Amino acid sequence: MNDADDVISVGDLKARLQTGAPTVLIDVRLAKVGTIPGALQIPVTDLEDEPREYPADALLVVFCQHGHGASEYAQEVLREQGYANVARLVGGVDAWIRAEGP
Repeated sequence: MNDADDVISVGDLKARLQTGAPTVLIDVRLAKVGTIPGALQIPVTDLEDEPREYPADALLVVFCQHGHGASEYAQEVLREQGYANVARLVGGVDAWIRAEGP
């Protein structure tokens, strides 16, 4: 994870998931084309209205389609709710799908 930008690349996320490090994947898109296995489906519009509890030791990884916009907002909302360990997935689900290949 790049701490300066609070982002994580697809490669770093895959490595983290393989090690079993505590990670919560949060798909914040309203319309969904593809996703990351195991991700929670929480539209960005629901994050403020329906706060949830996540493990304190987990890295929360938010993603949208392209990795900016909705995920940037979601990251801000989660920080306002007291979660400091929040990263955006660089390139969003599009980057994940490209990395997975056909």
